[in-house]
Amino acid sequence: MSSASRSASTARAERRGPRPLLAAALLAAAAGCSYPSDTTPYPGLCPAMFVAVWSPPGNAQDVPVDVVPEVTFSDYPDPDTVGEATMLLTTGVFRVPEIYRVNLARKSVQMTPDGNLGSQLGYTVTVSSGVFSLAGCNGPSDQREFTTGTEAANLPAPPVPALADVQAIFTAQCAGGCHADASGGCLAAPARGLSLCAAQARDALVNVPSREDASLALVSPLDSARSYLIRKLLPATAGGGPIPGTLGQREPPGPPLPPDQIETIAAWIDGGALP
Repeated sequence: MSSASRSASTARAERRGPRPLLAAALLAAAAGCSYPSDTTPYPGLCPAMFVAVWSPPGNAQDVPVDVVPEVTFSDYPDPDTVGEATMLLTTGVFRVPEIYRVNLARKSVQMTPDGNLGSQLGYTVTVSSGVFSLAGCNGPSDQREFTTGTEAANLPAPPVPALADVQAIFTAQCAGGCHADASGGCLAAPARGLSLCAAQARDALVNVPSREDASLALVSPLDSARSYLIRKLLPATAGGGPIPGTLGQREPPGPPLPPDQIETIAAWIDGGALP
């Protein structure tokens, strides 16, 4: 989707008035839950997005040949604008095939080569102005160079969080009468029909289309960047509003989840959202 289309979509969402759900909103407010809305109350700012951290850093030497370059941005990168047309790993005039993984919780893109890099060679990571944020903003093209050594780091892959780790977050942050009862048990009528009690949470999330954006599943296994649940959890501004492109309130009401909890949920999803 183009930045103009995203901006137009956001503008339409802002122009529409709230649905006639006053009674539901009052009940939700009384319970301390977010309330239904088809507007984006805190659309956020749209500054130019830039690369905040390069890994490996520019001009790094003796980089392990099994390195996975990671580019961390100043804003949440739109996964639909990330790919071989906008982010490249090259050596000389040759492009290195890679797999892209967008991690919205870290605002980063990992570029995993299809094998070990050549030893003692120079490589360049290039980010073009075609990479946009979820707010529809881009920045200037930029690039960094590094040189490999002769050895592999052979670092073990980080463990994938278990569903129990994620459920502990749901129980602590999403219960209290909204998506589960105060003890984490199931409710007969959870807020917005979304039950996050232990017995029902996974079935209510995995491959279930969002009611606010049917083009995205609440949880899309192996793809947290295109999981609406993650987008609803991310704060867009210092004030904690939702990121542009989501409707209604950021979840949960009140302060945003700590970054490590959002990363735990994202890592569970990227690991397959297993039971």
